[in-house]
Amino acid sequence: MKSLPALSAAEQALMDLIWQKQPVPVAALLELVNAERAEPISRNTLQTQLTRLEAKGWLRHEDGEKVRHYSAAVPEKRGRGKILSELKERLFGGSGLSLVRCLVEEGGLSDAEIKELNDLIKDHRKGGKA
Repeated sequence: MKSLPALSAAEQALMDLIWQKQPVPVAALLELVNAERAEPISRNTLQTQLTRLEAKGWLRHEDGEKVRHYSAAVPEKRGRGKILSELKERLFGGSGLSLVRCLVEEGGLSDAEIKELNDLIKDHRKGGKA
């Protein structure tokens, strides 16, 4: 598979919604986007963002009789992995340990998440897959 271009924060937020709701028509996506915004964006602005995501290879569309539906062209696990890899490289010099240490030390993980992380580490040591 070809390498995916990086996403802006706005593009990543759109991908999050699309991964959750796909396939999603533009009108429904516009509602979802604007539900979380103090200042709503226009349909034209959203359409521009969708066109850019499609050109980057992150999205695809399917035209119905009257409605265009958007779906992710990249599976969520692969997309989030790409985003995390870039974040890890940019903020932590490529160190996964530094990333996890930051989450743990800054209170970014609940006790239940820390227990799950410990279980993942134990499984990994035993040769299991997470």
